[in-house]
Amino acid sequence: MTQRPLIFGPMFVTAIFAAIVAVYWPTFYTLMDLAPTRADGYTHRTVVLPVFLVLLWSQRYELAALPVRSIWWGIAGLAGAGVVWLAGALVFTRVLTDLAVIAMVPMAVLAILGTRWLAALMFPLAFLLFAVPAEGPLVPSLVNWTAAVTFASIQASGVPIYREGAYFMIPSGGWSIADACSGIAYLTTCLMLGALYAWTMYQSTLKRVVFFIGVVIIGVVGNWIRAYLTIMIAHISDNRFFRDGHGTFGWVLFAIFLFGYGWLGWRFRENSNENIQVGDKACELNRTESSRRQVIVVAILAFASLATWPLLGIALARSAQAPIRDIADIAPQRGWSRVENRSVEWTPALTNPTRERVQSFQKNGSQVEVFIGNFQKQAWDSKLVTSVNRFVDSENPNWSLAERGIAHAEISGKPLNPKTGVILGRGVRILAWQWYWINGVFEGSDTKAKAQQLLARIGGRSDASAWIAIYTKTNLSTDAGISVLEEFARDMGDSIDRALIM
Repeated sequence: MTQRPLIFGPMFVTAIFAAIVAVYWPTFYTLMDLAPTRADGYTHRTVVLPVFLVLLWSQRYELAALPVRSIWWGIAGLAGAGVVWLAGALVFTRVLTDLAVIAMVPMAVLAILGTRWLAALMFPLAFLLFAVPAEGPLVPSLVNWTAAVTFASIQASGVPIYREGAYFMIPSGGWSIADACSGIAYLTTCLMLGALYAWTMYQSTLKRVVFFIGVVIIGVVGNWIRAYLTIMIAHISDNRFFRDGHGTFGWVLFAIFLFGYGWLGWRFRENSNENIQVGDKACELNRTESSRRQVIVVAILAFASLATWPLLGIALARSAQAPIRDIADIAPQRGWSRVENRSVEWTPALTNPTRERVQSFQKNGSQVEVFIGNFQKQAWDSKLVTSVNRFVDSENPNWSLAERGIAHAEISGKPLNPKTGVILGRGVRILAWQWYWINGVFEGSDTKAKAQQLLARIGGRSDASAWIAIYTKTNLSTDAGISVLEEFARDMGDSIDRALIM
């Protein structure tokens, strides 16, 4: 049988990948970080696509020897990924759309080229997952770990220190382990580079796993060292160094850690297997290959499946859109009365809400503020449930989020678990609760709120929704503040609901 040219294998896969990119270009444009929105510019995600293409080319000898055997049922996998993408697009959930388009690549390879190609390309295809920014749930834990270790280390160094959650006070000034200081950027970069290094340098699965575990440790522990050194250097230098800007120091420190670890790993490298020669495996190209006609038909059906979901998304996006309205007055009840003057000037940090309003209420000497951010005709840069809608912007120099958690409350006679936060700044301490309102339903969970939004979009209802926070000043003990917010939520929950329905 005629030998297949070496370039054909990478070309087949590249053509499949290019077709998916063409259909889902808006998703890939953001996924590959081609238009960074972060203040610090491009991230490690920018290099994922070039590395994928290099890995693909490096396997050209192996791919040239593989038979093409189309699998009809592989299109079902494409359809499943398309459903996930559609759900993510309707409720503007980046992690769903990103994971879906990445999953479409191996599913299309499986359908058009067959199982042998999928198995051979397992690592390059899995490497594409590093482009998905799915690390958000790890941030709170990383913040807590970094805060605990940093506090213990500074205390052990003999420096007087006061800690409340992620906020520290030492003689030279205050520090806060914000989300940006969690080390998540360092960790994800370490994971990507570590996986690539381990796959390239070793043939043994055990060595790859051991090296990768070491990279995870460097990503986490390295950030503890960075946070400790940053604060101590600033303290010792009377805040001349690292007080305001220490991002470059962190990356240099991590580069040193990774270089040292990579040098150690190099000493235990294994020789790569010799490239598979096409002539040695020519017998693989046998008569059991799918016919050219079958491959073309499956490819056409796969492309049709890919194109279905964006078109369906456009159709469903034309749901009922009510006119944008102002946020109505919340009627006081059950002993609460409206007051004009706010007790604190803090407000949550929301990105592009349709409307915002703060209303104040008082009862038995306790004052509670209600913040409502309305979202309507939502888009990728203006949506209800997103990590950029939060109590405190990490770049805000006046306020710090010291603690966060989940409360157990009753609102409108129904149980609810709102998010909680302790905010410090400007000589005050604030306890805040936050939840969502979607079409008459209160939800504390991000996932459940997204599910409610999806049901509304599929049902053709308006996407009008609200980001709600109630908050009060509190002393060093949060118990009194909790009691005030519990009472307010129980007494005024249905009044808040009526104001949003009106």
